[in-house]
Amino acid sequence: MDNELLQAISNMMDQKLQPINNRLDKIESDISVLKKEMREVKDKVSDTYDLALEAWGQSTENRTWLENNQATG
Repeated sequence: MDNELLQAISNMMDQKLQPINNRLDKIESDISVLKKEMREVKDKVSDTYDLALEAWGQSTENRTWLENNQATG
């Protein structure tokens, strides 16, 4: 009798907790997608920063070159 009662309680708990488990699974999935998207954004920001830094360095070199050529030319 105790086993039957425990089994009935277990089944009832499973039924009550299943919606919560489903929501947790969905949240975990959503978080996984967000992490992936954040990694992609981080990579794009990093690439953009590197490109801007390279362009700034190139413009500085060009300005120096122009100033030197104007002084000698």
